[in-house]
Amino acid sequence: MGFFSLKATCAVCGKDAGLNRYQIANKEWICSDCFKRSGYTLTTPIRKITAEEAKKAISTTEEKKAELEAFIPTKKISNLMEINEETKQWLVHTGILGGRGNTTVYKYEDIIDFELLEDGTSVSKGGIGRAVAGGLLFGGVGAIVGGATGKRNTKGICNSLKIKITVNNMSNPTVYINMITTPTKKDSFTYKTFYNAAQECLSALQLICSNVEAEHATSAAQQANSNSAADEILKFKGLLDSGIITEEQFEDKKKQLLGL
Repeated sequence: MGFFSLKATCAVCGKDAGLNRYQIANKEWICSDCFKRSGYTLTTPIRKITAEEAKKAISTTEEKKAELEAFIPTKKISNLMEINEETKQWLVHTGILGGRGNTTVYKYEDIIDFELLEDGTSVSKGGIGRAVAGGLLFGGVGAIVGGATGKRNTKGICNSLKIKITVNNMSNPTVYINMITTPTKKDSFTYKTFYNAAQECLSALQLICSNVEAEHATSAAQQANSNSAADEILKFKGLLDSGIITEEQFEDKKKQLLGL
């Protein structure tokens, strides 16, 4: 059906697509409402997208929206980042003037590593399986600045200050916390304020990574204990089958090993 045809059915919702519609793969159409619900933009290669892919995109977008609406932070860092310590989730503000915008809610274990970048130069790094390098994170803004002097540009103007977070997501592996995006004097109140905020974000991110590592260690220890208990039970089962111990003795030992 040609673009200027009066009738066209949306391949996603099945309703009349109207004239404000978009052509997708297989010469099908998607209405403007489904286009918006899918999260697509004018830069999306819409003609290569099938109806099934559009339906999946709508489902994913609506799930993401619901998750975002349900997110209640237990901790906020300036107007940059929110954390829920109970559900072990976090998000970064991406909207205009620091609002949530269309941001994504991540789990603690999604973080792989992170680093503070000043004018494109890495000032401090941290993440899973590594200690923070490039300066201490505690003790005021001078701790970060002093600990990373050798890596920082010593000019009096900062053009960019942001935290780069690498997450376990092949589609969007990088999340940025943008703080300074325009030339800012380093002796200004604005610069010092954002550097303090950066310190707090870095500390929170490292604590999140430490929390994940501690949980992994606990889980590994529990698994090892479980395997050990299973081996012991099998050993005593062999003694039972050989008539060396009684059924009652075996049951008592099994309960002991399982902590019952």
